[in-house]
Amino acid sequence: MLAKLVNKIPRDWLVFMYKHTPFTRLKNALVYRAQHKFLIAVLGIFTNDAGEVLLLKHVYRKQPWGIPGGWMELEQPEIALQREVREETGLEVEITSLAQAQFGQTPNRVDLIFTGRVIPGTFRPSAEISDICYCRVGEWPEGLPAHQKKLIQKLLQ
Repeated sequence: MLAKLVNKIPRDWLVFMYKHTPFTRLKNALVYRAQHKFLIAVLGIFTNDAGEVLLLKHVYRKQPWGIPGGWMELEQPEIALQREVREETGLEVEITSLAQAQFGQTPNRVDLIFTGRVIPGTFRPSAEISDICYCRVGEWPEGLPAHQKKLIQKLLQ
């Protein structure tokens, strides 16, 4: 509600008030409360030495197969993605680049999509991931969402 109220105040007035308000903690608290909130997701398209894409079988999804990912927890994006993959699979990954950033909804979020490679290791199932597979581009398992197929193909071309 505070964000809606603040957005009705002319921008020049907001800048003036911010500049001349002496209490930094109060100022920062008001700015924080007035801003819209969103999550940041980190996702990865990782390949093995044969060029096959790592997919994870999620236990909680209707379409269970998908690329690795998760939510950032006040950490660097690359560290968050490596942590998520390690926690969910026991595997280590090397991130080579940030391939794309996009806005998504439900929930409101920014998706940071990285590419890289899987470091050979042993898969360990978790509460979220029951299985993994490595697939050639276009040879997808049943249950991989269409938008992820398109994303993988786009970023690996």
